[in-house]
Amino acid sequence: MDIRQLQYYREIVKHGNISKAAEALHIAQPPLSQLLKKLELELGTVLIHRYRQKWEVTESGRLLYEYAEQLLSGMDDIKRRIGEIESGIAGTVRIGVSSACYNLLVEFIASFRDEFPKTHLEITTGDSEGLLAKLRQRDLDLTLILSPAKLEEVETKKLKTQPAVLLAPESWSDKLSDKPSFEEIARLPFILLSAMEGYSFSTAVLRAFETLGLQPDIVAECKDVPLAVALVNRGLGVSIIPGMHYKSMFFNNLKIYELPKIEYHVEPILVKLKNAPVTRAAERFWGMVE
Repeated sequence: MDIRQLQYYREIVKHGNISKAAEALHIAQPPLSQLLKKLELELGTVLIHRYRQKWEVTESGRLLYEYAEQLLSGMDDIKRRIGEIESGIAGTVRIGVSSACYNLLVEFIASFRDEFPKTHLEITTGDSEGLLAKLRQRDLDLTLILSPAKLEEVETKKLKTQPAVLLAPESWSDKLSDKPSFEEIARLPFILLSAMEGYSFSTAVLRAFETLGLQPDIVAECKDVPLAVALVNRGLGVSIIPGMHYKSMFFNNLKIYELPKIEYHVEPILVKLKNAPVTRAAERFWGMVE
């Protein structure tokens, strides 16, 4: 018993007549009658009681029809899904993201899902060094990170450069002017986004204070942007972080101030390996990001 036999048997039962099934299949009636006899012989049972004016599908015949319908429908579904994957409208994108870029990725995913709702995304978080290692090991298709000093063996897509911003609890608005000075910031508890390998953001922040003869009141240090945001949200201090178009609900109770005096900008980049094959869906995601 093979797939072709099941396809033909399904048509015979659906049409309730061998001649009509043969017409639908664009084949002659005798080969179809022989196929039915061969199936019955192979299975050792009568599948259809045939009479002059009518016929009746037996219990075994109904069981085989249900099996054929399930199997063939499953094959049609597999063909459809493979076609979607090959065209890029479905499939999986394995993407890594560093904590500083969470909100950028959320916006990209929202746009991507609007256009390709059948795609599946596997998101891995971590530090930039670890994510680049996973990319090189082919555990990721793409990764979104802040641009480090040096990158090799990868293709990059540079996104809009982001300035530094001051983050403060909304309830502290009376402690800061609309354009806060570093003197104002130095009087408040400060949460430092500490040094990360390959990045000089914290150095630039501390230098901005030093050039004015000031020293921030550092009450906590962390390398994770969401943690720094959570600490500020809890009212434990203010922090200076990369301004990555934050729109998360975690910012509902916070106020964001521009800091034009910090001579430092961060550059988020989307990265993939050079000459490494990725899924069509991943290629679509890469092409979507500008």
